[in-house]
Amino acid sequence: MMWKKAVSMVFVFLIMATALTLRPVSAATETIVILVSDNEADCALANYIANLTGDVNIVVVKTHWGVYDPNITAEIISYAPDEVIIIGGPVAVPEEYVEDLQNLGISVERWWGQNRYETDLAVIKNATVRFQLQLQNRVILVAGTDLAGIEKALQLAIRERAMIVLVNQTTNITKIMERLRLRAGNFTIMGTPFTNQTMLRIREQLREHLKECNCTEIHVNMTAERALEAIQVAEKALTTAKELAENTTNPAVENILTIAEKQLEDAKDAYNSGKYGLAYGLAIAAKSKAEVVTRLAGEDIRKMIMRNTKMKLERELVRVEAQIRVMERLGVNVTVALQLMEQIKAAIRNGDYDTAQELMIKLREELRTCYLAGRGIIKGKAHMPVRRREQP
Repeated sequence: MMWKKAVSMVFVFLIMATALTLRPVSAATETIVILVSDNEADCALANYIANLTGDVNIVVVKTHWGVYDPNITAEIISYAPDEVIIIGGPVAVPEEYVEDLQNLGISVERWWGQNRYETDLAVIKNATVRFQLQLQNRVILVAGTDLAGIEKALQLAIRERAMIVLVNQTTNITKIMERLRLRAGNFTIMGTPFTNQTMLRIREQLREHLKECNCTEIHVNMTAERALEAIQVAEKALTTAKELAENTTNPAVENILTIAEKQLEDAKDAYNSGKYGLAYGLAIAAKSKAEVVTRLAGEDIRKMIMRNTKMKLERELVRVEAQIRVMERLGVNVTVALQLMEQIKAAIRNGDYDTAQELMIKLREELRTCYLAGRGIIKGKAHMPVRRREQP
């Protein structure tokens, strides 16, 4: 089925933002998994937290924006976390992850807002309290869709223990300062040619709001490498969107895809002509439209599955089988769960969906029992990624 194809291909596109090695998890230390989409803004926030907390084992697990992948739940299980913190709303990180984890008895908390800008503020406030972050009175301001700007802002924010604040054309700096309880401090405005107008407006606001603004401006040059990275990110987002779009009848999707594909082609042409700033901007625009398609198609797929009992059961099987297999690999006794899974498959083949649904309830209860009983075994075998500290 197409939804299975859409789920399976997502894992290929997961983006790792930092170089990783492995080390055993310390039994005496709390382990927290931060689950985040591969959205550049939310990823930066996740890596920001991971780099500023010292007394907690934190691992960042990324899922493709807007798409549920059961392999991601399996990966989280393999760390036997004490808690999972999700950065981003249910559109970016689908609610199925929450269901998976809570069904296993894993504590889940979501830090988010209605968009990436609200999510940014929510994460800063929650992380400061949760991890007792000792931040300096310094703020890095960067456009929320600026891939290169966000990358540089992350490096600087970690080095200076500063806050990252995402902005756009409608940002009200005064209100943000009130919400974060900021007084006069040091502000760094991070910009690329793609965001000149936005950052100019932010600078003007700061000068109006503060009698004495200790403001520094950093201009990130647009290189061939940065333009190419933006094109590659857009390509991946568009590939996912096109795969998912095969399952939707939404009339708007085809038109949005056509525009996105044209923008990506124009980005490549600009890149080949040495117009890296133009290529960068077009690639980011194409990526944004691809994410709209992913969201619309995802909504349609969920509705389609909910209307079809057989499809819903098959999808549930895909979800739980990933969990069973990872626990089995890590040495947890899942014999009863495997037997129940085979019984469910047989019931579905026979068209006995009522029995399959009853067995599915038992299987989820059994999986919870398996995980809680085997959590110590998993933790003993778990390995935490060690994140290389971001360099300025």
